[in-house]
Amino acid sequence: MERQNEYFIDQSVLFVLSAFETERKSKIVTKHGVYYSRDSVLSLIDKACMLSASTYEGRIQANRHNLKHYKKITLFIWEGLSGYPTHSPTHPDCVWILNHDNRFESLGQNRTRIHYDQWNIHIDVNVSMNILKKQRMRMTDMLYFYTTARARHKN
Repeated sequence: MERQNEYFIDQSVLFVLSAFETERKSKIVTKHGVYYSRDSVLSLIDKACMLSASTYEGRIQANRHNLKHYKKITLFIWEGLSGYPTHSPTHPDCVWILNHDNRFESLGQNRTRIHYDQWNIHIDVNVSMNILKKQRMRMTDMLYFYTTARARHKN
């Protein structure tokens, strides 16, 4: 199922990557199918962040400050939705992996298949399984930080 329209990133999105076609700048793979957008991946992520009263750059700046991460920064988009990039966000091979159940299968030194077994979907990415595990751990650390920060400031 392929659709092209104005699509927003939400909890149904599994991953987002660049599409290098005339009218399509990004490919959005969800639990329900594949969609294409005329917006770039970073533009889609920025729009999603703005639904929670911030911007992509604002959230990146906050994570740099709070978590001291400076490259391939994980992103808290809004409550229940976060993700991490496989490469620098401006790299053409970058895929944004959102926080859904998945597993990794090494296909070689710098190639990994990410499986979403529940939806019978997978994607092959040009990055090692160790980097993906590190990014997933950083995302978990980020979520823990923001969850506990709220709890600390409630008192």
